This record gives sequence, structure tokens and C-alpha cells, in this order.
Amino acid sequence: MRQVVTAVLVARNGAEYLERTLAALSAQTRKPDIIIAIDALSSDGSAELLTAAQPAQLVSAPGKSSFGDAIAIGMHGVPPAESDNEWLWFLAHDSAPEPRALQQLLAAVEIAPSVAIAGPKLMRWDKPDTIAEFGESMTKFGHSMALVENELDQAQHDVSDDVLGVAAQGMLVRRSLWSRLGGFDPGLPTVDSGLDFSIRARLAGFRVVLVPGARVASSGGPELFGRRSISASKRASAARRAQLHRRLVYAPGAALLFHWLSLVPLAVLRSLGALLAKRPGVIGGEFGAAFRAAFDRGVTGARRNLHRTRALGWGAIAPLRVPWACPALPRSASSASCTSTAGRVSRARRISGSHGGSGRGERREWSGRRSCGRRRRRWWCIRCP
Repeated sequence: MRQVVTAVLVARNGAEYLERTLAALSAQTRKPDIIIAIDALSSDGSAELLTAAQPAQLVSAPGKSSFGDAIAIGMHGVPPAESDNEWLWFLAHDSAPEPRALQQLLAAVEIAPSVAIAGPKLMRWDKPDTIAEFGESMTKFGHSMALVENELDQAQHDVSDDVLGVAAQGMLVRRSLWSRLGGFDPGLPTVDSGLDFSIRARLAGFRVVLVPGARVASSGGPELFGRRSISASKRASAARRAQLHRRLVYAPGAALLFHWLSLVPLAVLRSLGALLAKRPGVIGGEFGAAFRAAFDRGVTGARRNLHRTRALGWGAIAPLRVPWACPALPRSASSASCTSTAGRVSRARRISGSHGGSGRGERREWSGRRSCGRRRRRWWCIRCP
């Protein structure tokens, strides 16, 4: 049966990028069946560009809407999915897909019914030969990180792979699953929205895959949506807020009070560590993130939603987390890198697929020289000093 794709394009003061994105969307070898355009009260001509593109629907969202909030507003009132052959493709004003991007994404999901989310290779907007981000994961303590980031693309990652998560921008997701999981978590307006949604999809019994043949140019991460720039301290604060929110949502009920009581003491300890590391600029963000998490009213609803949709235990996604061999460093860490040489590293990994998908029991193998960095992350490394 033919797949029906609805492209959801969200813009907020992105006119300088939007013309290229709209041209790229119309140049797809497999065009979306429906285009829903959402303008978050732009003041730079974005609304006019979206109107000229003649989408099936043009929706206005409040100016302070996050990427996920704008999508929720745009999808409000749309009839529910009639089958599992309906898909949503999320794009921002600065997400310009290459001509075969959608075709490649659909090819990946059509061959495996258990795949419900496919993520493209995000490329630098100004450097089309550099990978901006490709795949996301987290450590046991909840630090989120990009598996590949700011790396020259030499086809070294051109293997379709099961991963824990993918970025929100460029994500192709089965529409029925989107409705079932309730969309992106409103408590994660910028950082980690795609990762969290992917984790919930995994726990619901579906697979998340990377599609290296689908390339989408991106000018920046979700924290830059509608902004020209963001300071390092604000970026670190946003990452910490997202981590703490996810920690409270994912925590077992018996441990929730302990995590809540530890928010401020941890902020004190981390602030002392920042002072020793000569990074005083992040201290304000540490305390701000702790107090926001302590009074986060969205945690209860997010926990209830996770409990309602979860079908698998947390052990099902353990093989997809960043292994202990490589140290856990958050997204906000600096770009200093280290290198390690390994002869050959292999390990059998059991993928948490379902519905008879081919993800179970797959073997993965990595070999040769491995480099890992605080900003450039790999699956494995033998030693990171």
C-alpha cells in the first residue's frame, strides 16, 4: 500500500533560510502528499513566503511557541490517521532536504514494519560536506549526546543502524505513533525533544533507525530555533534543564522523591566543579535548571503519559545507550577531543524491536581507528584519557 506523507514545516523569523528550504521541498523526487505550514508570528516575511508556497494548510502559532508546540498546534484538528501507512515529516525553516531525502527515508521504513521513526543525516547549512548531527543517545546518568557531530562526511557512517534517538528536525514518524505517544513533551521545548520522543517510541516497542542516504541541511540545533545565536552558558543551561526534566520523568516512583531532593545539592556540587574548571558562567544556569525542575508542573503529566504508552522495560534500550568504555559528557561540554586506536571492536547487540521486525539479534561491528570527543561522539572507544 502506498505511504502517505504529510510534511509539517515550522517557521519563526527564518525568511533568510526559508526560500532554500521551500525550493528543496518542491524538488523532492518523492514529494510529500500534504504540506502543513506553520508560522510562529514571524516578523520578517516568513509568513508571506509560506503563503506563496501554497501549502494545504497554513496555520499561525504564538510567537513564543517551540518547535514541538508549533507542530502540536498545526496538527490540532487534523483528522486522525486511518492506517499505519501515514507518516509525518518534520522540518523547520532552516531544514533543507536534498532531492532524494524523503525517498530514502520512506525506503527505510517500508522494508521493516517495526520501524516507526527514521532520522536523516543532518548536514551543516554552510558546509554541505560536514555532518552537523547524526543520531542521538544518552548515558546511564541521562547525559544526552550526538553520536556523530561536526565531522567531515566521508561515507564512514553510511550504514543504516538502529539508534536510541534522532533529532526532531528532519524526523519521519508514523502518524499513528505520533498520536499514540502524544507528540513531543512540552517540558522539553528545545533540547532533547527528539531524543525523548524516540525513547518513548522504543519503550512502546518500535524501532528507530538512521538513514544515511537522506541528507538535510540544518543551520543549527533546536535551541537555535527562531534565534540567530545563543551563548554557551544558555546552551548549557538548556541542556541541564532537559536532563533534569527527563530524570524526573524516567525515574521509578520509589526514587522520585530522592531525585527531587537531590536537585539543589547536585547544583551546588556541580557549581563547585565549574569553579574549579574555571567555568563560572554556567553556575547561574545550574541553579536555574535545578529550581525549574523542582517546580516543573509538566513532570506529572509526562510520567503519566510514559506509563500509559510503555510496553517494554528500560533494559530493552540499555544496549543503545553510550557504553561505559567511553566517558559520559553532556551536549554542553567543550570540543576538546581525544583519540584512541583499537584493532577491532565487536559486540553482539540485541535491538529492542517488535512486531516481528528484523531488529532483534542484529550484530554490529566497528573496527580500525576510533576517535571520540566531547562534542564528536562514537559508539565505542577503548580508552579516553
